[in-house]
Amino acid sequence: MKIKTADMKRTIDVGESEIWYSVYSTSEKRVYQANNKVPLALSFFKTGRCETKDALETARQFNLLRDEFSKYPPEKAVYDMKYPEKRAPWANNISPVVTSCANLYTTTDGKDLLFEVVSILTYAYYAKTAVFVE
Repeated sequence: MKIKTADMKRTIDVGESEIWYSVYSTSEKRVYQANNKVPLALSFFKTGRCETKDALETARQFNLLRDEFSKYPPEKAVYDMKYPEKRAPWANNISPVVTSCANLYTTTDGKDLLFEVVSILTYAYYAKTAVFVE
């Protein structure tokens, strides 16, 4: 699964779509009390699209999500909100450098996924392009 800008100049390789769904699931189940503060971020998860006019605010909201994720140890990540008993493939193999849900998720090349999402959304705003998930 990839997150791309419409101008095709920036791409994030997320890997399997289950990773992105886990970030969304963790957002919905662990930081639900803050979800009213991040409607554009949640919309991006649901629709797979962020328009240029919303990109900077969506980036800010992903930073808020990241702050909330930092309050939860990696074991509290939700792999699949529809099937909460389903265990993540990494559940028994979390690196000691992972300290919270905020730095649990990485791209296929090992970069911090939430940081990369903020980066691509910020780029999209200034480049006047949309971002989409495929």
